[in-house]
Parts: sequence; C-alpha cells; structure tokens
Amino acid sequence: MAKKKKQAATSKLKGAATSRKPKSAAKRATRAKTSAAGAAANTASGVGAGQRIFADVMNTRELSAHQKRDGIVLLPLGCFEMHNVHMGMSTDTFLVEAACRVLAPEWKAVIYPPIHYCYPGASTPWPGTVSVTPRETIDYVIAIMNAILENGVRRLVLVSLHGPNAAMIQMALREVFETTGEIAVHHSPDYGEFCRRVQEEFGQPHGEAAMLLASLYMCGRHGEFDPSATKAQTLEGPAYPFKSAWNLRSHGVNLPYYFVKPNNHVGRYPGLTVDDAPRLAEIYTEVILEKAKGLPQAYEKYQKDMWKAMDDAPWDKV
Repeated sequence: MAKKKKQAATSKLKGAATSRKPKSAAKRATRAKTSAAGAAANTASGVGAGQRIFADVMNTRELSAHQKRDGIVLLPLGCFEMHNVHMGMSTDTFLVEAACRVLAPEWKAVIYPPIHYCYPGASTPWPGTVSVTPRETIDYVIAIMNAILENGVRRLVLVSLHGPNAAMIQMALREVFETTGEIAVHHSPDYGEFCRRVQEEFGQPHGEAAMLLASLYMCGRHGEFDPSATKAQTLEGPAYPFKSAWNLRSHGVNLPYYFVKPNNHVGRYPGLTVDDAPRLAEIYTEVILEKAKGLPQAYEKYQKDMWKAMDDAPWDKV
C-alpha cells in the first residue's frame, strides 16, 4: 500500500511538471535560450528608459514581447479594511503598488492590476471593511495565478505586505506548484527595516502611516492623506485585544480574534506631516531596492534547479 501511494504521488508530481508549460527539458532549454537573448529583446522592444510598466495600458503585442523574453510579472495583493480612524481602507494596496512601481523599472518587469479584496483578518466587522473568507481568497488567488501562467508568463512575483495574505499566498503557491509544476514566488518589502530607519530619523516608528504617506507620494496621490488632520490614539496591543489572548498565545497556540478598538490595528504617533512624504518616499525606495537586489537572478536559478530535479525525478531512483 505504501509503495502504491508513493508511485501515485510521484506520478502526480511528474504529471504536474509536464501538464502545462514548461512541458519538457527541451522546452526549458528553449526558454533558457530566450532568456539568454533577453538583453537584445529588451533593447528591441524599448524596455529600459521610458519603459511602460503597467500591463493594464499595454497592448497584446507588448505583453507578448514581455513573455517571450521571460519578463517578470508583478502581481500586487492588498486589502480593503479599517486602518484605525486616520488612515484609508486601501492602505495595504497602496503600499505594494508603490513597491511595484520601484521594482518594475529595476527588474524590467510589468505590473498587473492588483488583487484588491482579500481576507482582511481581525478588522472584518469594522465599517467599510470588505471581508472575503480565507478559503475564497486562496481560491481566487490560485485562479488568477493559473490564468496568468497559462497565458505564457514564466516568472510571476506576488507582492504583498498585508499580514494575513502571507499564509494564504504560501498555500496558493504550493497548490499551483503541486498541480502544474509552475514556480511563482511571494515578495514582501522589509517593513521592519523601514520602521527602524524612520524611527532613527524621525524619533518615532510611525509604522504604516509613514509607509502610506510615502506610498501615496510615489503613486502620484500626494496630499490625499494628512496624518496630522485626524486624531487617533497610539497603538494599543498590538493586535491581540485582551490579556487573555496574550496569555493563550504564551502557550504556543494560534487563535482567531477581532480588533475591539480601532487602534488595536494601527496606531498614530504625533509629529508626522504631509511635508515628510518626499523624505519617507526616499527611505521606502532605498529599503525596497536593498531587499530586492539580485532577486530576479536568484529566482531564475531556483526555477532551473527545481525543474531539473523534477525532470531527473530522484524519487524514482530510491
């Protein structure tokens, strides 16, 4: 029985590796040659200076050229949820849109429209929050990933900073890999490092408010958020609303919960103003580029290594 299960699992994995593109070692070799000609293709298609980065305004020929050179596609994932009483509902989406705007020219990538509505987490009952379940989120993300990959994209990077998205994206990546053999990855800008640098320069961590201020500036929407205009309390918690929840967590368990105060989610520290946006944007850009440096090369190498292993099927030789 154990041997039969092993054979079934091996058959599934080998089938996943060959059921959709890339379909064979020969196909992968062809793709490698295409990648080797990437610099020439980039020059010929005008990628670089003046590069068009938003897929929603590109035409089918432009996207075909991007696919042929194995160009990276960036897929932002955000959320529409309560962020205390002083920040907008789309905060998490703006954070990753700004990051993608920095990454796309650097990686010669294109940005696909964001997946905006994901499971929000503990903000579900708060006014304005649009809540879909974790299962619905995972299924939708998988469907979008499959559609993008089936269309010919070979390198897909999901970009998200919304906390609950991390676990759901991980499940989606693994589901797509197990069923198709395709390898997409998830990238998150370094929120902790951003907060550290902001605190060092501004005297307070400021957190998501500072990152939102920077992001709106980077997205061409400067002035739509004024952190000094609305009074909001400093962060309380963070996250878990009761001492009993923290006590339970000390026993090494995970637990569901809702925020019971707006500032359970995002706090507000005094001193941040709209005029700080340009400098915050510089800090955010630096942090994004530092963490992302070398990622495309590492991603491509990992794909080749993993696909070669799947072709060699060492599990069949045990």
